[in-house]
Amino acid sequence: MNQRQIEAFRLVMLRGSMTAAAEELGTSQPSISRLIAELEASTGLALFTRNGGRIQATDAGSAFYREVDRSFVGIEKLAHSAREIRQFGSGRLRLVAAPVVALSFVPLVIERFLAAYPRIAVSLEMRSEGTIQRWASSGYCDVGFGTITPDAFGVTSAELYRLPGVCALPANHSLAARERIHARDLKDQSLILPSYADDTRSALDRALRQAGVNQVPTIETPYGATICAMVVRGLGVGVVNPLATLDANPARIVFRPFSPEVMFRGFTVCPQLQHPNPLVSAFLELTRETMTLEALRLLGAPS
Repeated sequence: MNQRQIEAFRLVMLRGSMTAAAEELGTSQPSISRLIAELEASTGLALFTRNGGRIQATDAGSAFYREVDRSFVGIEKLAHSAREIRQFGSGRLRLVAAPVVALSFVPLVIERFLAAYPRIAVSLEMRSEGTIQRWASSGYCDVGFGTITPDAFGVTSAELYRLPGVCALPANHSLAARERIHARDLKDQSLILPSYADDTRSALDRALRQAGVNQVPTIETPYGATICAMVVRGLGVGVVNPLATLDANPARIVFRPFSPEVMFRGFTVCPQLQHPNPLVSAFLELTRETMTLEALRLLGAPS
């Protein structure tokens, strides 16, 4: 039994005749007949019955074909793997992201990416803004997702999104009944605000001050995900990146548009490489596509 005999047998089964199989292989019908006869002799199986010029697979032939087909599927998978390795190298992607992005948006991108490239290994670390920039600068990650303006040396960066913040409220809060929260509505509320390490804090302070909201925040934290965790526990209300609304439990926390607008920005940060990495390029393209879809959804109907 050899590969040429197996290939001829498979094509006869697929095309329904030796003549069609011969045309596909670029040979003659007698050559295909000889290959099938040799295969029958080597396996000891009667693979086809012959009735005049027509052939029909026997039960043994059908059973044997199922095994052959499984083998060819395996070979096709190996060929696909080889193409991926040629295109993407060893196939490992190292990601690092700020918490609000790592806990919400990045998993959506990874889900879509692995559906297209299931053999790629992905690692995701959740780190502070400074660490994200240091890792990108040193080449310790392939893609970083930050929420403050990148200023590290040796990186390439691009704005990923610019979205208006939303007010996060405990689900049973009296303000949750409103369709929109204005800054003045937060007067005398327990505020959970971003720390001054966040680019949005100054703009948020200005909006609150102009609305006469002068109370000192109850809690400050640099992480929007942490603000949401505290809002869920009824510790106060906050204004957060709308990406925090992804996968949030509406029975415990609700989000409302906030006025005046306070814009939250996000960036991709990558090592500055001499030769572009096709794996990173594919991931970034999918990142931009996914963000476009999510931004439209978030701007259309905050939860």
